[in-house]
Amino acid sequence: MTSKKLPVEHGRKGGRARTAAKSLAARQNILLRWHRPGRDGVIPPAALIDGAWYVGEGRSASVAYWDDTRETFHTLSANSWFDPATYPEITKRTVRIKQERHVAAGGTFAPRQILSAAAS
Repeated sequence: MTSKKLPVEHGRKGGRARTAAKSLAARQNILLRWHRPGRDGVIPPAALIDGAWYVGEGRSASVAYWDDTRETFHTLSANSWFDPATYPEITKRTVRIKQERHVAAGGTFAPRQILSAAAS
């Protein structure tokens, strides 16, 4: 007598199923990988002073101004994009103000040291 084997389905459903436990594990993985607390010397949002300038690491600049009302950093970004219509002529540089959130809130600026406090 031969025994008939049933198809095994473990792994397939588990990989595709959305569960609360898997979502939580994914969020924790992201925090551990990109926003490690306490290890890198990032100043927490609660310790930031409104109107102060901070040195750190960001997407577009290494110095930023903290705006407590909006809970964002303001950075200056200079771009020298060439104009394809007038290339190779040198074009004017543009300077823009950008907003970046704190890394603890899922943003891209990590303040490490205060540069100057706001005048009261």
